[in-house]
Parts: sequence; C-alpha cells; structure tokens
Amino acid sequence: MNHSRHRARPVLALTTTSFLLAALAVPAFAAPVPGTDVLYTLDADFDNGVSQDVNHDAPNNNQLQLNRSTVFFPYVNVAASARGTMVRIDVNTGQIVGEWASAPDGRGRNPSRTTVDKFGSTWLSNRNEGAGGRGSVTRIGVIQGGTRVDSDGTANPAGDYLKGPFAYNKCVDRDQDGLIATSRGLGDVRPWTNAGGADDNGGVTTAADECVINYARVTGSNTRTVAVDAQNRLWTGGQDLDHELLDADGQATGTQFNVGCGGYGGLIDKAGTLWSARNFGTLRYDPVAGTHACLDGTHGDYGLGMDPVTGEIWHTNFSGNRVAKLAPDGTLLGAFGHGSQNAQGVAVDNDGNVWVAHSLNGATTVGHLRTDGTYVGNVPLPGGVGPTGVAIDSNGKVWVTNISTNNAQRIDPDAGPVGGGGHTVGAVDMTVDLGAGAGPYNYSDMTGSVLGEITAPQGTWSVVQDGGTNGRPWGTVTWNTEAQGAVPPGTSIVVEARTSDTEAGLAGQSFTPVSNGVTFAKTGRYIEVRATLTANAAGDSPVLSDLRIKTSERTGVFSCQATALNLAGIVSTRANPQDVPCVDDHETLANVQLNAGILTVRATALDARTDQTPDDLTGTAPATTDLATGRARIEQTRVTSGLLTIEIGVIESNASVTCVAGTGGLVPQFAGSSTIASLKINGLSVTVGSAPLTIPLVIGSLRLNSTTTTATSVVQQAVVVDTLLTDVVIGEAKANVEAKPGHPGGSPCRV
Repeated sequence: MNHSRHRARPVLALTTTSFLLAALAVPAFAAPVPGTDVLYTLDADFDNGVSQDVNHDAPNNNQLQLNRSTVFFPYVNVAASARGTMVRIDVNTGQIVGEWASAPDGRGRNPSRTTVDKFGSTWLSNRNEGAGGRGSVTRIGVIQGGTRVDSDGTANPAGDYLKGPFAYNKCVDRDQDGLIATSRGLGDVRPWTNAGGADDNGGVTTAADECVINYARVTGSNTRTVAVDAQNRLWTGGQDLDHELLDADGQATGTQFNVGCGGYGGLIDKAGTLWSARNFGTLRYDPVAGTHACLDGTHGDYGLGMDPVTGEIWHTNFSGNRVAKLAPDGTLLGAFGHGSQNAQGVAVDNDGNVWVAHSLNGATTVGHLRTDGTYVGNVPLPGGVGPTGVAIDSNGKVWVTNISTNNAQRIDPDAGPVGGGGHTVGAVDMTVDLGAGAGPYNYSDMTGSVLGEITAPQGTWSVVQDGGTNGRPWGTVTWNTEAQGAVPPGTSIVVEARTSDTEAGLAGQSFTPVSNGVTFAKTGRYIEVRATLTANAAGDSPVLSDLRIKTSERTGVFSCQATALNLAGIVSTRANPQDVPCVDDHETLANVQLNAGILTVRATALDARTDQTPDDLTGTAPATTDLATGRARIEQTRVTSGLLTIEIGVIESNASVTCVAGTGGLVPQFAGSSTIASLKINGLSVTVGSAPLTIPLVIGSLRLNSTTTTATSVVQQAVVVDTLLTDVVIGEAKANVEAKPGHPGGSPCRV
C-alpha cells in the first residue's frame, strides 16, 4: 500500500508548524501582556502572542520565521446556496460554528462560491444579485476563542455575544460595546434588515452579526468568481463576463475589465494569474502584464484547481469523463478520466492526489486520480447525493458538498480500499448535516487551501499589550535590533498597530503601519501590534529577531525652582525646593529681614512660583505646549552694609524650558529674563530695566539681570550682591531638563 501523503512540502523557511491552536505552543487564549515597555525576543516572549504560519522552532529559536509551508484555518466554509446563507464547519470536530446571511434583506442571495482570504475570513458571491447590472460579494470574518455571554457580559453558553479575550478575531465590534454579536451555529442567522435600503449599494450598517464585515456591489452581475491574491485582494467575475478587483479592505480599485470569457469559478495561481472558468472559454488573465487569453473547451469548462507542488492547473469538463491538466502558461498537458460522465469541482492536495466532484446530476461519488493521470478509483458517498464542490482542509482531508442531500462530507485519503497505482481510494469518515433547504451548490476554495499553501507565502505574529490605564499614549515599536534579524531581497516585514480602551474594541479599529523606531501617536489602554512576514518568489523567509512595544514615556523630566531671597545660604521663600521634578508650587512671605556677615537684607511681599504643563508627564506624549517655568517676585528690597545702602523696587525673575520643534522631533528651548523697576545706591538713582548690568561697589559688585544657559538648563538671577565674604541673590528662577536613569541625554521632550 502506497501512502504518499507525507511527501516533503515546498520550502519557505526552516520548519513546518500548523496554525491549528491545539498545535501551537501558545495558550489557546493569548491574554494581553501587561506593561508599558515590553521586549519580545525569546521563544517564551513570542508565545505570548498569536502566530499564524510563523515559528521559532529549533535550530532557529528565539526568532520568528515563516513555516516551510503556510497552513490555513481549520474550517470549511459552505455556501448554503438555496437558503441564502454561509455555514462554517470546524474540520476537526464537524461542529457548525456559525451561519450567516449572504446579503442584506431585499437583495439577491443564492451564494454559489466561497473563498478564504489570508486572514481566515470568507468571501462569497451572490448568484442572484444583478440589479442595475451589478452583482455583490460578502465577507464573513473569523473569530476563535472567547466566552459566550449575554448583552451585559454575563456568561451564558447560549448567549448572543462573544466576550474576549479572543485567540484570534477578524470580526468588528461596530457598536463598541466590548462584545462581538455573532451566530452560535446552524440556524442562528442574525438579522440584516437593510432598513430604508441603507446597504443596497454596499455596506453592513444594518447587519446585526458583527462577523459580517463587508458587503460590496461589483460590476460583474450574478457574481460567481471570487479569488483572493497574495495581497489579500479579491478578484470577482460575473455572468456578464465583467471582472473587477477589490482591495484588501473590500473597496473597488478601479480595475475592471471584460474580455469576453470567464465569470464562473476561479482561482489565483502561484504567479498571481487569474483563472476564471466557463463562459465562452476559460479566462487566463495576467494582471501584471495586462494580457489575457480565452482558452477553448479542450482545456476544460467548469471547476478549477491547482497543484500546490507544481502550480499546474486542473480543469474539469462538465461532461465527458474528462479533467485537463494545464501548464501555468495555459498549455494543455493532458486530459484524464476521473470515473464519471459528469464533473464540477476539482481540488489537488499536497500529496499528488486529484479529487473530482461528480456533479449534481444524481452522482454519489468523488473521483480520485493522481497528478500523473493514474486513475485510483471512486470514493462512495454514503448518504450523499449531488457532489458539486471539493476542497482540501488543513489536515489534508477532502471535503465535498452534496447539493441534493443538504450535507457536507469529509474524506480520509488514507482510508478505503487500494485502487489504481497501489494508492488508497479514500473513504468518508464524517458527514455534517447542513439542515433542510441548504442546497450547497459551491465549488471553490472553501477551505483556503489554494491561497494558504500556494498563493500567499506569508505569516503573521500579533500580540496585545495592556498599558494599564485608559487613554495611554503609545509611542514606538522597534524591531530587528539583534544580529539574526534579516529581510532578504524581495521579502518584507510589515508592522502595524491599533489601540483601544477595551480589548474587544481593538477589532473595531483599523491597523495602521508603523515605522521601525519612529514615534507615532495612538492612545488606548490596549495596543495590538501585528507583524506580517512575506517571503520572496524564491521562498526565502525574513526573520523577526525581536520586537519592542513602548508607550510614549519620556526619556527625561523637567526640573524647576524659584527663590525670592538667598543670603549666604539662608533661603527665604522658595518654590519647589526639591527642584527635580518640576511641580506646581507657590510660596509667599509678607516681609523678612536676614543678616549674614556684613550684609543685612530687608524685603517685603516675597513671592516664588513654579509651574509645569502638563502637571503630570506620565502617560502623555510630548507636545509643543509642554513647559516648565520658575518665577520669583519681590516688591521692595533694602540691602545695607556699613556706609552702603541699596534700595530696589519691584524685582521679577523668570526662567522657562519649552518643548519646540527641532531636528528629529521636539527639543527643549530655554529662556530667562528679569526686570528691576527701580534702583538707588546711597540715594542715587540708577536706570536698569531688563538688560544685564554690573556695577562696582566698595565691598564687591552688584550684578543685575544675569542669564546663564547651558545645554540642559537656564538660571536667571535678577540681583546678585557679590562680596568677598557674603553673597546675596534676590530673585532667582531656574528651569532644567533631567535625563531619566538609563537614558543618557534624555529629555521630557522625547520618548
């Protein structure tokens, strides 16, 4: 017996790791990581996040790289065409995890194809929508984990809502209540009222289910083709042969064309070429070159599948017991029998097996052949009639949808009798009832196997970090500071972030790209950072060695002080005596007399004040309104020493440091000034104002309006009497910046 399912897969990096949560080293619920400055660099650090198609396996520990083969999500997404819904089945358990309407009330439904995007959400096409010559497509988000609750958050296994933390979530909390309202399973289809025609032309504003994330009207009427490319964009096609491209957000890109063929089932191949089947020939369209061909019926006319190893295309003919194998350039390489006169869907697994659905015309089998054309045998479908679509799941098993018996069945390729070439034929090992009236008419990439293993050789790692307080400003994400970090030519690492004051609210926010080590402005208690690693055409993987997420915590603080009078170290009326950090303080004194050495100083109405804006620098990002100030004011002052009398009117001294725009960001700017209203020396008036002035005295000197500025400080002294034995400073203000420990050269104006 030849079991060939374990053949080596195409290499993208160094190991193979399934996305299935049970196989991950991370817990099923990746709880938020607490902290305002967290470095992720060791295996245990990366395990605090959620990985899709990336690993840190030996011998390449303590770093992330792409899996050798990307592995897709553990679901099969079935278009219950006749019921106008989509049903999502867990491929491991057979449990139906949800059911969703395919379009708003009053719009055409009858979905016939589904395809999975690279983040696990499912696009479907509505075959009955053609109003105004336009069709429609809908995307259903994927969510894993969470707890079922009622609207108030109370746990209830039958609750209408899911409450985080979530292992993974692409649904959107549209009402920002911190919960996700979504289907519980089969038959639980939430309303999509389309009140007043609000969603007629696109949008999901009236959809009660928050996993319905996109509804778009497209140029291809009675849409059938849906195929996702490596950029997560959606290619659509309709019965009128119009094809159109939607971007990753589901918005039209202005790319629309009609070349007179295609419009049925479709896929994107390894080179990014669009294949679209059936009408007036199969379309092969190269979006880079802008070239196309309409292949005739000898190449096939119905289902399309792709060999994940070779990139060759397999194309069924509806009648004639014929499935064609095509080179990626469209050349016919051969045609082979598959065990039935009729066929629709076709899928190729990673182990050289081709699976053919034997169509809705009363068939009860799925054909099995090898990629070399060897016919292995037919798989009986006990309880299954009218197989239309086949797809490969994340375990390598085959799913088939049966339109006449309203069910889906799973085939184990390693079961059943031995057939042609010594290979096992396969046998059904699970049947899932889709309920009355399902009519699952779909043949497409309903598991994501084509995109997941072939078209999009990329993976993601994401983590949620809890800053502890609402409104927390986040400042930088820095990555690949270690030597093993690498981005080979043609590969990329794209890092994005989003924030919210609730964990569940993150899903309602859009990711925006951040630059390595460059300050950005996002606020919220929680931040989610996602790193997307993309391989080049040769299969080289980038390496994420480390990633650090920090809040906008400043690298320094302001300091400030104001002193009304200081006689030989005897201080009167000082604001913020500790100096560091700057705080709001105000000290006053009606009058004072101080004596030291040969000097006596009398002063009235002493006032010292310090101020900082904002009052608390913690948790706020630097801004041009940030500053620290010191001010000292004395109404009247009299200094005497023997035969010398100095009489001074109002003295005011000011010092400030302000964050201003500079090279590379905000920088501190220092300023100092003082004024002296009047001055008499032994009764003789001296004009002073605010300009610096030094006056010789018998006992020393009198210095006025002195400003001393350094790279980190400014000191303003209004009056200094300098003698050999004793000094007096009247009206001193200081403003400084001080670096925090571990941040040499740090500043409150920088993070």
